[in-house]
Amino acid sequence: MTAALVMAGGRGERLRASGTSVPKPLVPVLGIPLLERNLLTLLAAGFRDITVAVPSHTPEIGAFAESRCRMLAESYGAQLAVLEERVPLGNIGAAREVTAGTADLLVIYADNLTALDLTDLVAHHHSAAAALTSAVHLEPFRIPYGEVQVDSGWIVAYLEKPERPVLVSSGVFVLSPAARSLLPAGQRTEVSWLVNRLLAERLRVAAYHHEAPWIDINDSTAIARAEDLVVRYPERFDVRAPA
Repeated sequence: MTAALVMAGGRGERLRASGTSVPKPLVPVLGIPLLERNLLTLLAAGFRDITVAVPSHTPEIGAFAESRCRMLAESYGAQLAVLEERVPLGNIGAAREVTAGTADLLVIYADNLTALDLTDLVAHHHSAAAALTSAVHLEPFRIPYGEVQVDSGWIVAYLEKPERPVLVSSGVFVLSPAARSLLPAGQRTEVSWLVNRLLAERLRVAAYHHEAPWIDINDSTAIARAEDLVVRYPERFDVRAPA
């Protein structure tokens, strides 16, 4: 069975709104903290071996993982371990520290919110026999300048701050044991480094294309967009703890 890792560490960023300062994984979306939402998504998808990586310099995240998250996992009959990053391990380094044996490892980030089909992602990873699989999607980006189209020295069109779709990583990965073994132990490591190392080793890196709702909570305005996403897709974000 595939194990799962929830990255709640990172750089310990906080969102400041209404005079409060909250670590990103604990930011509530319609009353439910992001970390809890991601954990419930994993549990509902059938994952039962879960690790939450937390930063030592943000103890409130660790306390939430040890209490609320552990209680939720146990209510589903799952095992939850808390991995404390005493030194920052980047956005993928904690995957080396997880005890997952020969199992593949699903990695998600606690400050993201998505309705991605995680079991289908893992199935795609297995069928592709990949060392690493990344979920990818088209994300619209607005160019902050006026775009001009020129033909033979003449402007033929002027587009005011157009929006362009860019294929991006969704921040959801499946790592094989071979991929995890390449991560340097106890060192800050980024996903970009790991992917490029895998490519240099001529190992297979797969892309899993999806169109599921997705958002990265990077600022206070993103909270409102996340809540709107949950309201628009209630059946896809229905994460409720058991009584």
